[in-house]
Amino acid sequence: MMKNLPIFFLLVGLGFSQSKVTIQDSEIEINDNEAVVEVLGMVCSMCAFGIGEGFSQTNFIDKSKFSDGVSVDIDAQYVQIGLLDSENVKPEKIVQVIEDAGYDVSLLFILQNEKLTKFSTDKLGILQPIAFNITSDNI
Repeated sequence: MMKNLPIFFLLVGLGFSQSKVTIQDSEIEINDNEAVVEVLGMVCSMCAFGIGEGFSQTNFIDKSKFSDGVSVDIDAQYVQIGLLDSENVKPEKIVQVIEDAGYDVSLLFILQNEKLTKFSTDKLGILQPIAFNITSDNI
Protein backbone atom coordinates (compact mmCIF):
# COMPACT_ATOMS: atom_id res chain seq x y z
CA MET A 1 0.00 0.00 0.00
CA MET A 2 2.78 2.44 0.90
CA LYS A 3 4.41 1.90 -2.51
CA ASN A 4 1.29 3.14 -4.28
CA LEU A 5 0.86 6.20 -2.08
CA PRO A 6 3.28 8.46 -4.04
CA ILE A 7 1.52 7.56 -7.29
CA PHE A 8 -1.85 8.43 -5.72
CA PHE A 9 -0.58 11.86 -4.62
CA LEU A 10 0.95 12.48 -8.03
CA LEU A 11 -2.39 11.80 -9.72
CA VAL A 12 -4.29 13.95 -7.22
CA GLY A 13 -1.75 16.75 -7.68
CA LEU A 14 -2.41 16.86 -11.41
CA GLY A 15 -5.82 18.31 -10.64
CA PHE A 16 -7.59 19.57 -13.73
CA SER A 17 -4.55 19.86 -15.98
CA GLN A 18 -6.45 17.54 -18.33
CA SER A 19 -10.13 16.66 -18.59
CA LYS A 20 -12.78 15.57 -21.07
CA VAL A 21 -15.79 17.54 -22.22
CA THR A 22 -18.72 16.49 -24.36
CA ILE A 23 -20.10 18.44 -27.30
CA GLN A 24 -22.80 16.90 -29.51
CA ASP A 25 -21.95 13.35 -28.38
CA SER A 26 -18.24 13.87 -29.10
CA GLU A 27 -15.88 13.47 -26.17
CA ILE A 28 -13.03 15.96 -26.45
CA GLU A 29 -9.85 15.89 -24.40
CA ILE A 30 -9.05 19.35 -23.11
CA ASN A 31 -5.72 20.27 -21.53
CA ASP A 32 -4.72 23.16 -19.32
CA ASN A 33 -4.67 26.45 -21.24
CA GLU A 34 -7.21 25.31 -23.82
CA ALA A 35 -10.78 26.19 -24.68
CA VAL A 36 -13.41 24.14 -26.49
CA VAL A 37 -16.32 25.96 -28.12
CA GLU A 38 -19.50 24.49 -29.58
CA VAL A 39 -20.04 26.56 -32.73
CA LEU A 40 -23.40 26.32 -34.47
CA GLY A 41 -23.61 26.59 -38.24
CA MET A 42 -20.16 25.50 -39.40
CA VAL A 43 -20.59 23.43 -42.56
CA CYS A 44 -17.45 23.73 -44.67
CA SER A 45 -13.70 24.19 -44.67
CA MET A 46 -14.13 27.91 -45.43
CA CYS A 47 -16.00 28.19 -42.13
CA ALA A 48 -13.00 26.68 -40.37
CA PHE A 49 -10.63 28.97 -42.25
CA GLY A 50 -12.61 32.08 -41.28
CA ILE A 51 -12.64 31.14 -37.62
CA GLY A 52 -8.93 30.32 -37.67
CA GLU A 53 -8.17 33.68 -39.28
CA GLY A 54 -10.21 35.46 -36.62
CA PHE A 55 -8.24 33.84 -33.81
CA SER A 56 -4.91 34.49 -35.53
CA GLN A 57 -5.50 38.21 -34.99
CA THR A 58 -5.88 37.87 -31.20
CA ASN A 59 -3.16 38.12 -28.56
CA PHE A 60 -4.22 35.16 -26.38
CA ILE A 61 -3.73 32.21 -28.77
CA ASP A 62 -0.88 29.73 -28.24
CA LYS A 63 0.10 29.12 -31.86
CA SER A 64 2.33 26.18 -30.87
CA LYS A 65 -0.81 24.09 -30.23
CA PHE A 66 -2.87 22.52 -32.99
CA SER A 67 -2.56 24.29 -36.35
CA ASP A 68 -1.61 27.88 -35.48
CA GLY A 69 -3.44 27.57 -32.15
CA VAL A 70 -6.84 26.44 -33.48
CA SER A 71 -8.39 23.08 -34.34
CA VAL A 72 -11.83 22.96 -35.98
CA ASP A 73 -14.05 19.89 -36.22
CA ILE A 74 -16.80 20.73 -38.70
CA ASP A 75 -18.68 17.44 -38.25
CA ALA A 76 -18.88 17.70 -34.45
CA GLN A 77 -19.37 21.51 -34.61
CA TYR A 78 -16.60 22.54 -32.23
CA VAL A 79 -13.43 24.59 -32.15
CA GLN A 80 -10.53 23.83 -29.82
CA ILE A 81 -8.18 26.70 -29.03
CA GLY A 82 -4.74 26.77 -27.43
CA LEU A 83 -4.46 29.60 -24.92
CA LEU A 84 -1.31 31.34 -23.74
CA ASP A 85 -0.76 30.48 -20.10
CA SER A 86 0.37 34.01 -19.30
CA GLU A 87 -2.99 35.42 -20.27
CA ASN A 88 -6.18 35.09 -18.28
CA VAL A 89 -8.55 34.88 -21.24
CA LYS A 90 -11.99 36.39 -20.98
CA PRO A 91 -14.68 34.14 -22.48
CA GLU A 92 -16.30 37.15 -24.12
CA LYS A 93 -13.20 37.57 -26.33
CA ILE A 94 -13.51 34.00 -27.58
CA VAL A 95 -17.22 34.41 -28.28
CA GLN A 96 -16.60 37.72 -30.07
CA VAL A 97 -14.17 36.09 -32.52
CA ILE A 98 -16.70 33.34 -33.33
CA GLU A 99 -19.57 35.83 -33.72
CA ASP A 100 -17.45 38.15 -35.88
CA ALA A 101 -16.90 35.17 -38.19
CA GLY A 102 -20.70 34.86 -38.45
CA TYR A 103 -21.44 31.93 -36.12
CA ASP A 104 -23.18 31.36 -32.80
CA VAL A 105 -21.68 29.87 -29.65
CA SER A 106 -23.75 27.39 -27.68
CA LEU A 107 -21.23 26.07 -25.12
CA LEU A 108 -17.75 27.10 -24.07
CA PHE A 109 -15.32 25.26 -21.82
CA ILE A 110 -12.12 26.90 -20.60
CA LEU A 111 -9.46 24.97 -18.71
CA GLN A 112 -6.92 27.49 -17.47
CA ASN A 113 -4.77 27.55 -14.35
CA GLU A 114 -6.15 24.06 -13.61
CA LYS A 115 -9.69 25.50 -13.32
CA LEU A 116 -12.34 24.15 -15.68
CA THR A 117 -15.29 26.46 -16.28
CA LYS A 118 -18.34 25.72 -18.42
CA PHE A 119 -20.31 28.55 -20.05
CA SER A 120 -23.64 28.38 -21.86
CA THR A 121 -25.61 30.91 -23.88
CA ASP A 122 -28.88 31.92 -22.21
CA LYS A 123 -32.18 32.72 -23.94
CA LEU A 124 -31.06 36.30 -24.55
CA GLY A 125 -27.87 35.13 -26.24
CA ILE A 126 -25.64 36.11 -23.31
CA LEU A 127 -22.84 33.77 -22.31
CA GLN A 128 -23.18 32.75 -18.65
CA PRO A 129 -20.91 30.59 -16.47
CA ILE A 130 -22.89 27.56 -15.38
CA ALA A 131 -20.25 25.45 -13.61
CA PHE A 132 -16.88 26.09 -11.98
CA ASN A 133 -14.11 23.61 -11.20
CA ILE A 134 -16.19 20.82 -12.67
CA THR A 135 -14.95 17.28 -13.11
CA SER A 136 -15.32 15.24 -16.24
CA ASP A 137 -18.09 13.32 -14.46
CA ASN A 138 -20.21 16.48 -14.33
CA ILE A 139 -19.82 17.56 -17.93
